Amino acid sequence: MQRVYLDNNATTMVDPEVFEEMKPFFCDKYGNPNSLHSFGSETHPALRAAMDRLYAGLGAADADDIVITSCATESNNWVLKGIYYDKILTGEKDNIVISSVEHPAISATCAFLEKICGVKITRLGVDKDGLIDLDELSEKINDKTALVSVMWANNETGTIFPVKKIAQIAH
Repeated sequence: MQRVYLDNNATTMVDPEVFEEMKPFFCDKYGNPNSLHSFGSETHPALRAAMDRLYAGLGAADADDIVITSCATESNNWVLKGIYYDKILTGEKDNIVISSVEHPAISATCAFLEKICGVKITRLGVDKDGLIDLDELSEKINDKTALVSVMWANNETGTIFPVKKIAQIAH
């Protein structure tokens, strides 16, 4: 029986070329590149070269901040909690709008921000097709909205959200 894996959004096989390039750092040169000892510091030039390739591939200047995280959940937490500290805790903004069908990386973090930090979280309902009502979105956004977070494609239903329209409304 042939095995088929359909959850590549969650995790996927490492490309064989990438594996070969990374193999020395998995097996031989695995020291922390930010350490002061030689075992770690010998990996720093390779990390710097990889970052230079990343910046070049994105067309980013060295002055740009690029944060590399281990996964989408960490990235989502980083953004949501950053919004809390930068916009909500300062009083500049006071609410976050999400759909009621967000991935747990978003919904659980928003529940935490709501319960522990007192952030106002507005959850948009979805229709029978799993889509948010764009008129409801328009009604729920105001000048105190810090963030609108709606997934592009639902990882369980496959519903694709109209992200361009959502972005236009949010702006």
